[in-house]
Amino acid sequence: MPTLREEIKPLTGNRRRFFLLRVTGMAPEQARQIVGVTRGTHNTWLQNETFVELHRRIDEFTRDYRVEAIQLLRRDNQLEAVLLEGKIVQKMKEEIDSGDYNLIRSNLAREVYAKLITDLDFVPQVQNLTWEQRLQQIFIRPGEEQMQLEQSSSDVVEGEIVDEGN
Repeated sequence: MPTLREEIKPLTGNRRRFFLLRVTGMAPEQARQIVGVTRGTHNTWLQNETFVELHRRIDEFTRDYRVEAIQLLRRDNQLEAVLLEGKIVQKMKEEIDSGDYNLIRSNLAREVYAKLITDLDFVPQVQNLTWEQRLQQIFIRPGEEQMQLEQSSSDVVEGEIVDEGN
């Protein structure tokens, strides 16, 4: 059984988005409004044989592929959000270079900055150790750390020692 992605491969852009919204069970008018196309554009789509063939099978697709349609729409939305974030960051860089700080001072820029910092500035989880546990790590088990270093250094594939003294 082919996937929904394979079935709707010929559809792109707004047609694809409209069709996926319809497969999720959305009414035609509501899907058209969300995609932002006029009734005339929709009527033009209905003159395309491929679109009409797929459109006739909407009930079948809704029954079989509703969850996949939702997943595809979510991926599309996530991709659009990432692309938009990229544009905002690019605009912020341009403002920093030019010294004209209009967007950077906005709430939108603060939101993007906060999100990017939390994503990029990953803080590893550190165990809260007591003094006794710290002392044990430092003094009692130093050999374990040395063994770990030796194991990691055994991954060297090729090396050369050069004596610069002669």
